[in-house]
Amino acid sequence: MTSIQKLGFQPTERVVIINADDFGVTQSTNQAIMHMFSTHAITSTSLMLPADAAQDAALLGSRAQSLSVGIHITMTSHKSRPYKPIAPPHKVPSLTNRQGYFYELASDLEQNADPAEVKLEVEAQILKAISLGIDPTHVDSHAGSVLGLYQQRDFLEVIFELCVKYALPFCFPIRVLEHPSFSSHQKHIFNQRIDLAHQLGIGLINDLAGLDYHYSSEKGYDGAKQELINQINNLKPGITQITTHPAYLSNELKELTTYDENREMEVRLYNDPEIKAQFKQQNIKFISWKAIRDLQRNGLT
Repeated sequence: MTSIQKLGFQPTERVVIINADDFGVTQSTNQAIMHMFSTHAITSTSLMLPADAAQDAALLGSRAQSLSVGIHITMTSHKSRPYKPIAPPHKVPSLTNRQGYFYELASDLEQNADPAEVKLEVEAQILKAISLGIDPTHVDSHAGSVLGLYQQRDFLEVIFELCVKYALPFCFPIRVLEHPSFSSHQKHIFNQRIDLAHQLGIGLINDLAGLDYHYSSEKGYDGAKQELINQINNLKPGITQITTHPAYLSNELKELTTYDENREMEVRLYNDPEIKAQFKQQNIKFISWKAIRDLQRNGLT
């Protein structure tokens, strides 16, 4: 029996988690995510513990008891927002530059990081979230920094040790093996990690969807809406995470990214009545990461 069946769905059904990434990156991001939760436009979010507005996000998330909040493993910095480790800096020197901040590029992290120190920092982020009142529901990777996308040196084995210790699923799509952009070597590594996750009883998902972070359309909002509708129509059976990066426009956001208007547009998109109607028309079912976590904690993944 597959995970989707254990959750009470048929194997042919399409089940979606709408996850808002980057909870805690700015105050305007926090406001947008909480608004989207209140309007049922998202089902989960992922918290960036080293980010500037993380404590505010954790306070908001802990008060919204039905909001599924995961750990958005953050191991890289933004140019305008250098982040420091949560773990004591002297214990994770391979994760930082000479100034004591995370590297800006995930490729530098892959090249320099000691896996034991990656594990130490990720556990520190999990424990920090718990200390702030969050009951984590899953783990995922900010900017794909632990997935080995750049130097083909991933850190999933040590991450999975923590997923077992804290009984948390990991956001990794099994259908990555069908993706044409990855080399046969990368797919071989991914297949090994998927097998390991299954052996350890770690919950995974089937697929990922959502507008690309760098999405650009000359047709503006209407073009983005049509792209999202196309993705909804083409969802495959199984559990898919649709990832969104919502935020309200702010000076803080403009300093962080040149895609600030995209983020504000995603707030509108997922609250658009036509988008919500499309999910309903396509008979899409919704869950949060908490459902997968609880399945894992009951030994059913």
